[in-house]
Amino acid sequence: MDRARREREAAAGGARTKGTLQRMVLGNSVYTFDMETGRVGHGLSGSRALRGLIDLNPFLSELPRPTRQEFASTFTTRSSSRNDQLRGSVGSTVHVVLSGCVYEESSYGEDTTVRLHGAGAVLGAAEIFNPELHAPTARCLNSTLTLAVPLSRMRGIVEHSSVIAASLGKVLADQLLVAERVYNRRSLLPEQRLAGLFVHLLDRCAVPCTTYGRMIEGPSQGDLADALSVSRATVENALKVLRDRNLVTTGYRRYRFPNERELASFGRVRTLSQTVTGATKVQ
Repeated sequence: MDRARREREAAAGGARTKGTLQRMVLGNSVYTFDMETGRVGHGLSGSRALRGLIDLNPFLSELPRPTRQEFASTFTTRSSSRNDQLRGSVGSTVHVVLSGCVYEESSYGEDTTVRLHGAGAVLGAAEIFNPELHAPTARCLNSTLTLAVPLSRMRGIVEHSSVIAASLGKVLADQLLVAERVYNRRSLLPEQRLAGLFVHLLDRCAVPCTTYGRMIEGPSQGDLADALSVSRATVENALKVLRDRNLVTTGYRRYRFPNERELASFGRVRTLSQTVTGATKVQ
């Protein structure tokens, strides 16, 4: 009886441990994240990492697996470095962002709008449906991996696949939602708006961090100011407030977060995503 009970307990414990593990995109790889301990395991490499990035991509994961594999095979994998331009004013290529952080700037007359994109973004999605739109420019803020396809070919794919067209529609709807929930919260204090932007970027653009599991790397203070439509001085003051509250530590284009839950609470953000803050090390 004792042996049988030990076997049952061991089986239950094994299932519980497995249930706490979750795959997470950090930088250009996929890591195992333990939701109980907050520890991050070793990342995948090579073709396994690429398959993982495709399977976990918020846009591509909406597609049935056969459609996803066929769709991804028509794209060219492109690796870009910081300051590389992904899209110019002509915008003849569509990019599905697998990892990284991208600065996208749209111009409307004398006004400009800046958005920071990460995994799951489809650069050029709106132009697929409306050829008359003026294409935003896009450049990389850090090492970025995308799937690229000519815009004309993408239009042909969408014309013959209602599933892909519907998934692109969800991408555009998500952009509108993010605009309201992240960028347009002008009733909040600048430091609260910045905290909310950090929470959003952690979900889309995080890279591994040996101290806290994950961090943000790439955007300058000027990039953050452009995204929130405020001055750089305003962002500098907001960062000082967050540092004084021990919600962020900063380096050159790097932002680390000792407590992501407190960061989200301060930024008035409700998030269902699991956090890695609290990790003592990357195993």
